[in-house]
Amino acid sequence: MLCSDLFHQSGDFEFRTESDVVGRFKQMLLENQRGPFADYLPYTKHTAPTLNRLADLSPRILATMHGSTFVGNGKKAIQDLAIALKEVMEA
Repeated sequence: MLCSDLFHQSGDFEFRTESDVVGRFKQMLLENQRGPFADYLPYTKHTAPTLNRLADLSPRILATMHGSTFVGNGKKAIQDLAIALKEVMEA
């Protein structure tokens, strides 16, 4: 699945990973929320349902625009991403 800015990661990471990309994303999001890039990702009442529909596709590869490509349980990663977004954006 091509993810654009979903799972965006800041820093110098490996090209491909099977480890946690959601933690990296959440860290980047928290950092951005404290600066001029706050709210750069749209977050509305439609975000969680949209992410749940994407998770239902059960992708095995999540190709990010910025950061490591994730190989593994894409469904769980997207579900965890939805939780991370909610925690940060609704705080």
